[in-house]
Amino acid sequence: MNMKLIYKKNLMVDLVKLGNDLEYSSRNRKNSKYQVFFFPHTKKLDMDIAFLTGKEYVPDERAVE
Repeated sequence: MNMKLIYKKNLMVDLVKLGNDLEYSSRNRKNSKYQVFFFPHTKKLDMDIAFLTGKEYVPDERAVE
């Protein structure tokens, strides 16, 4: 399954609150004081990101139902 990387902690927290599954996190390669959060790339995740950021949802063929 494809993973979607999230770099903002606040966005990660909101996505988890909306019921999205956080798979794991790891250190950012460029700046080790930051974390990167990995989510399964689903249509629900894309729709929730659009909702939280105030953007329009654009379907992505790489996302899984």
